[in-house]
Amino acid sequence: MAQRVTTGAGLIDRTLIAYARGPEHPSKIRTIRWLIRRLAAGRVRIHYASGTTITIDPADYIGWAILRTGYYEPASLGLALRIVAATPGLFVDVGANFGWYSCAVAAIARARVIAIEPDCANCAALRANLAANGFRNAVIVNVAAGAYFEAARMIRRAHGNSGTVMIDPGGATGAFEGDWVATAPLDILLGRIVIPPVRPILIKIDVEGFEPQVLAGLDFTGPFRPRNIIMEYEPALSEAVWGGFAGVQAFFADRGYEVLNVDGGPVIPGHALTESNIWARER
Repeated sequence: MAQRVTTGAGLIDRTLIAYARGPEHPSKIRTIRWLIRRLAAGRVRIHYASGTTITIDPADYIGWAILRTGYYEPASLGLALRIVAATPGLFVDVGANFGWYSCAVAAIARARVIAIEPDCANCAALRANLAANGFRNAVIVNVAAGAYFEAARMIRRAHGNSGTVMIDPGGATGAFEGDWVATAPLDILLGRIVIPPVRPILIKIDVEGFEPQVLAGLDFTGPFRPRNIIMEYEPALSEAVWGGFAGVQAFFADRGYEVLNVDGGPVIPGHALTESNIWARER
């Protein structure tokens, strides 16, 4: 399923996008941001995927990338859409952010979506984007998936980038600052929501280095064993938690999965991954 470049949902949106993607000139960034604040209240509505409408925040790193280029992780999103379209079923989006993947997949006939997002601001945007499309096949879980039930502090690695919201890797206790959220095992979350149990066609995990804890909360021998996983693998974060790519590969191999690039090719150690994501496919 090829990914189309995003287009504006209204006249003002289309005009702002055309200007943002047009010829460069001095002060262009400052001008486009001023126009977006004045003409669109800081938000731009776009059509993407199968005509899905979503609202982006161009002040955010991901929103700015979409505004300027028309895409965000096109290979990974395209893979997710192909997997679910081929066998429509349950898609679990762990670290859903504002719904870039969840909304696109929810537009697929007979797909069901569980969008898990712990950050309150991201979750509000996610809820608004799903509601704007009238999707009745998607539910939102405002919690962090983890290995146990516990309290954890949220931090943001980079200001202005909603995609860098993460669980404090230091495991802070007694810190009377920041936002605290509950973590819960994925297996238990799915067990309360998906009745009777069905295997996810795809789980997408993008949780800024918290991936091992998310996977620890999933019983790979149980009813929610996924057929596919698309997971962020960013060396700056993942090397420390996985002990290198060999650790990731061994983890999935032990559970009956092969690890590929999101373009379907082999992962070659020392070479850059496509969009810093990997695809674990059941053998």
